[in-house]
Amino acid sequence: MELRARCSVWWRETPALPGERVGAIGHYAATDSDAGRAVIRQALARLRAQGCSTAVGPMNGNTWRSYRFVVERGSAQPFFLEPTNPDSWPDDFTECGFDPLSWYVSELNPDIATRQPEIGTLRQKMDRLGVTIAPINTDNPGTEMDGIYDVVCESFKDSFLYTPLDHESYRTIYAPLLQKLDPRLVLIAKHDERVVGFIFAPPDYLQGKDPIDTIVIKTVAILPDKQYSGLGRLLIVNLLQNAVELGYTKAISALMHSGNQSQKISKDCAGTMRRYALFAKSLTP
Repeated sequence: MELRARCSVWWRETPALPGERVGAIGHYAATDSDAGRAVIRQALARLRAQGCSTAVGPMNGNTWRSYRFVVERGSAQPFFLEPTNPDSWPDDFTECGFDPLSWYVSELNPDIATRQPEIGTLRQKMDRLGVTIAPINTDNPGTEMDGIYDVVCESFKDSFLYTPLDHESYRTIYAPLLQKLDPRLVLIAKHDERVVGFIFAPPDYLQGKDPIDTIVIKTVAILPDKQYSGLGRLLIVNLLQNAVELGYTKAISALMHSGNQSQKISKDCAGTMRRYALFAKSLTP
């Protein structure tokens, strides 16, 4: 028997939407649209039977794992850590009654040496506060990893579709990647020895050429405290300057929620290369 479509469903510990009980459909794949749509309908029936009022997808349980479809591909090749899918898969969801729930964008800065965000007096402001920015300390990575975890939990807790991240899952997601990067591409901001922000940007390992000329700005996170306003912009500039010194010429700002602060910073020096969508469907009559 030939496998033509598959998916997984979650109805426990899924993201929160006000007034809804969310079920998630993930791990979707189909070689045949009819089979794919049949699988989606079975998934919807299963979530409805479990008492879910809304289905979201594609999402492998929560936003810490793979989610979103590419919906506007453009001409650029896929990059490291980017989700990818055939163009027919979003159509399979919409044909089953799904509509876009949220939109995301990746942007390309083609010349990081000359196109960097304006920082004005931000460097002087952070100096006055006593905030320092430095590469991750590879001699004592455990302490800094714990500080990054605290920032991740605090900075993302009010984000759309947020679910809490336990420490073990955090290490599974972040530790292997952070520990293999050049420390100059993992910057830590500290205030009174406490980690208050960080940024990391792996090389685009999918380029398939040597040397790689592009970094992927994957995560920028700052503690939600007004005194650190602008710190994310400063971290980006510092990282771009390090990347130039390391020989990189381009940067992808990856998978940003449309309209969030990261995109507002990125759009000053980068252009859209790809768009994505997360879909949802009501399960109530």
